[in-house]
Amino acid sequence: ARWHSALLQRMTQAVPSIRPAVISLETYTSLNALRGFRHFFRHAYEVPINYEQLVVNLNLSRTAFKQLEVDLSAFLKQLEA
Repeated sequence: ARWHSALLQRMTQAVPSIRPAVISLETYTSLNALRGFRHFFRHAYEVPINYEQLVVNLNLSRTAFKQLEVDLSAFLKQLEA
């Protein structure tokens, strides 16, 4: 049931002699916060959505996307080296 959370945590950890960490702790923090919002959104059928919180999460998703692009680019460069 917690596999999304566990996957994100594992992606922050380097596996010696196999691979570097895939994402930074900063990216993990952003993605984990969005994961929590996704869980709420999927299961809150009759709860009104707070517009301000939606805007916060939209901005967070934009930031997380940029962070993820940087992290994945660095990860691929390290794999190539």
